[in-house]
Order: sequence, then structure tokens, then C-alpha cells
Amino acid sequence: MRFALQNAGRNIWLAVATVLVFVLMLLTVNILVGLNVLTQAAIASVEERIDVSVHFSKGTSEALVVAAQDYLSGLSQVKSVEYISAEEALQRFTQQRRANDDILRAIDTVGANPLGPELIITAHTPEDFAFILEALSNPTFGDAIEQKNFSDHEQMIELIRGVTYKVRLFVFGLAGVFALIAILIVLNSIRVSMYTHREEIGIMRLVGADNHFIRLPFALEGVIFSVVATVIAALIILPVTAAIQPALTSFFEGATVGLNEYYLAHWYWIFGLQALGLSLLAIIASTFAMGRYLKV
Repeated sequence: MRFALQNAGRNIWLAVATVLVFVLMLLTVNILVGLNVLTQAAIASVEERIDVSVHFSKGTSEALVVAAQDYLSGLSQVKSVEYISAEEALQRFTQQRRANDDILRAIDTVGANPLGPELIITAHTPEDFAFILEALSNPTFGDAIEQKNFSDHEQMIELIRGVTYKVRLFVFGLAGVFALIAILIVLNSIRVSMYTHREEIGIMRLVGADNHFIRLPFALEGVIFSVVATVIAALIILPVTAAIQPALTSFFEGATVGLNEYYLAHWYWIFGLQALGLSLLAIIASTFAMGRYLKV
């Protein structure tokens, strides 16, 4: 350990450059981690809004609609069923299209309420809607159903997944570039250090020092750089995720994203695995770098 710290101190600027590249690589890796959390939050937010609007014919009795509501509420796939009267349906319709004067004038021209009662159905998962739509064909009330509007957010979910996939590919590529740069810098750093100590290493070999004794300080140097870089990355990421949390909550319309909470709850896994992976990368790079110098 003393030899490792001495090597780092003698090549301080090279050590700083190595740590800096390690930090940049860890930041790109954590962008992937955060992107995965945000993607899951976005998909969950969209899935909560998927519903089926069942429009009954005008004049359908309330008893029939309530019977349909009770039937659907008894299905395990159904999360909730909301009854909308014909008057409330008209009010919602006009509110949603208040900017369209032609539609509002057409309703005024008709005079009477052209809409019937509705049921708004939500499911536990998007996969349950296939069964629910099939259940709506029940002959008891199926003939009274005029229209079934499936609020299909599946396309939005697929769009989110597609964009996320492309962003992940880009970030993976960026992380790979930084990893390659980090390997090259570690190789160069160790080669410079070993070239500086080549006579010392030669003497150590001549007096009987084994390869492990010679190699270990350089490997420990890479581990030290990895741990320092991981600590710096954590000190950057945790305050940043805490600072952007309000903006994320606003973007997701009040839904709790929990990006900062995710890091706080799993920090030992996230940063521990990153420190371990980076240390292994540094050890492997140092092993390749010092091969020629271990021969006398």
C-alpha cells in the first residue's frame, strides 16, 4: 500500500487524469441507472391512465348500466368501474371540446342530450383489457352497448420504450468510449510508473522478489483510483438527483418518481458494484501493462 501511494504521488497529474476519466465513465453508467428508473416510472404512469370507456345507447335504463357495473366489478381483472350518467357524460363531452365551436353549436341545435350513460373501466395491468373487452360481449347488456373506446396508451408505452432503447444504446456507447479511454490511461499510467521504476523492479527480481510482490502495488494503485472516483461520482450524483427531484415530480404530473430515493435505498449496491467493476478493470489493465517488465 505504501508503494502504491508513493507511485500515485510521484505521478500526481497522471493520477488526477485517471481519476477524472473514471469519474466520467461512472457518470455515464449512472445515467443508464437513472434512465432505467425514469423509464419504469413513465411506463407505470401511462399504465395507470389506460381505461376503457363503454358508451351505452341513449335511453338505456340505469338499472341495466348498474347491473353491468356490478358484473364488471366482480371480475378479478378489473381494478375499478366508474358510472357516468348521461347528463355527466354530456357535461364532460362539452368540457373536453369547449374550443370546438362547431361541435358545441351542433349540440345546441339538437337540443336534447344525444349521449347515453357510460362506464369507465380500469384494469390492474394492460394485459387484462383483452379479457375485459371480451367480457363486455355478455348478452345481458352487450346489445345496449353502443361503443367501446379503448384508451390505447400501448403505443405511447412502446414509444417510451423505443426512445429509451435508443438512448440506452447511445449511453452504452459513451460508457464504452470512456471505458476504453480509462483502460488506455491506466495502461499508460502504469507503464510510465513502471518505466520510472524499471531498474528498481529489475533489482527486486534479481534479489528474489516474486511477481506478486512487484505487481501488487500497481494493482492497488488502480484500486485506489477506482475507490476515489466512485466516491467523487457518488458525491456528484446524490445531490444532483435530490435537486432535480421536484422537476421530475412536476414533469410526471405529481407522480412520485423516487429517483433520489432509489439511489439512497440502494447506494451500497450501486456504488459498491461500480467500485468493484472499476477496480477489476484497473487490475486487468495493470496486469497487461506490466507483463514485459517482470522479465529480467
